[in-house]
Amino acid sequence: MEPRVVSFVNALRPSELALRDWVRPMLDAETVRQIASLDYGEEVEENQRAIQELLKVKRLPKEMWWPPREVLELATYGNPADPRGHAARLFACLVIVRADDALQPASTLASLVESAVALGPDATEDAVRYLAWCRLNEPGSWRDELAARPFLTLGLLLAYLLSPLRKDQEIVAGLTGAVVEEVQAALAEEHSWWPDQPSARVLRNVAGGQGLRTWRALVARCGKVEAIEPLRQWFGQP
Repeated sequence: MEPRVVSFVNALRPSELALRDWVRPMLDAETVRQIASLDYGEEVEENQRAIQELLKVKRLPKEMWWPPREVLELATYGNPADPRGHAARLFACLVIVRADDALQPASTLASLVESAVALGPDATEDAVRYLAWCRLNEPGSWRDELAARPFLTLGLLLAYLLSPLRKDQEIVAGLTGAVVEEVQAALAEEHSWWPDQPSARVLRNVAGGQGLRTWRALVARCGKVEAIEPLRQWFGQP
């Protein structure tokens, strides 16, 4: 990442734990137990203890142990119907996005941003801080998967645009330019291996079916921001 873009990301006050700490009071004992029970009721007590530990740790884990790996993966899916559901999904997503062995990091990140926005301005503001930290540190799959990396910058950009923060147009333009460059680099890498692969299919494969739909919806929610017009074209927005 270029030094100029790093300065923009640093201006967003990166924090590894701000979002975890914001959502923690929403995860009462009942909600934690619901998450812990998602694997057909297997190892509920073990999952519950592991989740409670994640709510207290001073650093999020680089690798997700088992339990609670399976139930957290399951909690990242679906479409929550209420704030409790979004809080559970947000927590699961922020832990999985950080982990080295995330299965579909771009799809999980889309769900994180969607749930943060659904939970309101404070959650979205802290999501910006968390994703800024992730963009600087490139944890988990983000460092090694060139095709996934643009979605990390995109998640930060969209969270920023949808947050209550006063928008700095230099930051918007800088992050958008970084997304464009990263997408182009990812496509070039993929096309070197699969020259006949359409660009839209490359994006879809990385984002996942549900993930791509969520990304499209998030881009649409940003309104007519001139700087992100290239992104609208990629995601099929008018």
